[in-house]
Amino acid sequence: MTPYELRFEIFKQAYNMLNDQFSVGYDTAVRWNEVEKKEVPMDYPEFPTLENVLKQAEIINDFVSSK
Repeated sequence: MTPYELRFEIFKQAYNMLNDQFSVGYDTAVRWNEVEKKEVPMDYPEFPTLENVLKQAEIINDFVSSK
């Protein structure tokens, strides 16, 4: 695996992690707001931005690169 492929794999992992977090938060908000009909509505999460993905990728890379 080349360094470019490795970086892209880390980027994909970061995106998948944040996308999974978004999906859980969104599903929770839907259930809270539409199914449970609670008095205080829950805010819907924001979809991860490229900046968020790059920060997460850096965190993963730092962890993988540490000894």
